[in-house]
Amino acid sequence: MIMILGRLPASLCLIVALAFAGGPSADEAAGLKISNRLSPLNSRRPVRPATRYIILHTTEGGETSALNEVRRYGETHYFVTPAGRVYRIIERHRIATHAGRSMWAGVTGLDNYSIGIEVVGRYDRDITAAQYEALRELLRQLKSLYRIPDENVLTHSMVAYGRPNRFHPHNHRGRKRCGMIFARPDVRERLGLRARPERDPDVDAGRLKVADAELQRHLYMPVPAAEVRGAEGGSVEAGAASGEAGVITPGVNAWSIARERYNRPDTLYIFPNGDRVPGDRIADWNRIPAGTRVQFSGEEREETFEGFMEIGRDGDTVRQLAGEAWAESSTIYFFPDGLIRTGSELVRNAAGRALLENPPRGTRVLVGYTYGGYVQTGRPPVRIAGRKWNYPSTFYRLPDGRILSGDEVDDKAIPARTLVFYQN
Repeated sequence: MIMILGRLPASLCLIVALAFAGGPSADEAAGLKISNRLSPLNSRRPVRPATRYIILHTTEGGETSALNEVRRYGETHYFVTPAGRVYRIIERHRIATHAGRSMWAGVTGLDNYSIGIEVVGRYDRDITAAQYEALRELLRQLKSLYRIPDENVLTHSMVAYGRPNRFHPHNHRGRKRCGMIFARPDVRERLGLRARPERDPDVDAGRLKVADAELQRHLYMPVPAAEVRGAEGGSVEAGAASGEAGVITPGVNAWSIARERYNRPDTLYIFPNGDRVPGDRIADWNRIPAGTRVQFSGEEREETFEGFMEIGRDGDTVRQLAGEAWAESSTIYFFPDGLIRTGSELVRNAAGRALLENPPRGTRVLVGYTYGGYVQTGRPPVRIAGRKWNYPSTFYRLPDGRILSGDEVDDKAIPARTLVFYQN
């Protein structure tokens, strides 16, 4: 190849080189300046097997803190500031951990099939003119490069879903309101998007239940533009009914306000009498008095993976954590004493069924995973998990009990007897 290129004119050499590199990147085209703010995890992230979607997010916080977070964890490909500056966090062909527990048209784990764009702003506020300009051009180039139709430009709130919990007994839509503003037809038109999803395919198919009817209405039957707050503030109809003020009232419970953060130790419930109780110390979720204020003090990751749930933290029973999948081979239980078994293994005998009926506090659960077995000589991770061996959603349990993700392990230094678990 070197000899062949050496015989070609310089201009043709450039064309051939670009062809073998997959063509010019979206951010090299004229009219859009992107600065590198690459995550330390960028070089460890594997190449995506396919790119079918673009998912739009809102930071729900300030620029500096959000930028630091997404860089630290590699949680987006692009980051758009209020001034219209665009930063590259993870190279566009690699996996960024932006969508987490996600589903669209029956496909789960959308990190593996999508590009994530984080926009500084809030789900119910309009973005700035500079952001519109930068985001419109970025979308135009990415859609052209990957041949993504407008209706496959989705919001995080469209694709995120929740596992069963104390408040919702089924897998459900409504886990995130992130990016909700980008479902609005008028906003999409300003971004050059001429089509949008008209319905939720997973709710229609019965794979998910609706846990936030108001959110579904805003995503698929958007309210008038006057009801959305502009960049300078104002009121919004979406906030009050969902407990956006952070106060528990009749019809607005802890989940409505905090979503999956409702029982975290850094979520604080301030009762009307002044008592302050962290989320992991609430004993009866049905008896929290009206007027209780909810405050968040810890960092909220943009996303975590399908990942681990824990008895005593995310629910008290295996059915609350895993729903109808509690006894399946794709549900894996990690008991505090070191025992690891799948649901289908546990239901085969009385001792296992007893563990499932009364799981010890601290038991961790993975849902939707394959128990890959041990890494051994002649059986490296790639033989077990295939191309998913270094996916961030693949977990390794080391002999000393530590658990690492696929982008944290060195395949040349994995101890024997390390167990591998990868998403289905």
